[in-house]
Amino acid sequence: MNITTASSTKIQVAEGSGSATGASILASARAQLAAGLIQDCTVLLERALGTGDLGPAQFAAYGTPVSTPAPGDIVISAGHVAVYAGNGQVISSGMNGANLTMQHPLSDLGAVSFYRA
Repeated sequence: MNITTASSTKIQVAEGSGSATGASILASARAQLAAGLIQDCTVLLERALGTGDLGPAQFAAYGTPVSTPAPGDIVISAGHVAVYAGNGQVISSGMNGANLTMQHPLSDLGAVSFYRA
């Protein structure tokens, strides 16, 4: 399935992805990763969702809780928010004392909750 984002960019929605919105969130996170942006974790999702300034836990309101993540799902842990990239990986900003945007193992986050937008 293809979707078109607000910037008119076509995105191929991968099999097993949670939703078209999730595909758009993941595409935004990947674009921020490729740009090497320096930002905290909330900015990563604020840019993807077009929200104002939110705290990590507030992103739960943008999705429905799910037990098994799909690419593009919102991942929330204590004081952190990320985007599930698939294959046990997430895209985060603000990890390890650096505000770099990076892809890393989901296991780096400890206890997490998943939300499908």
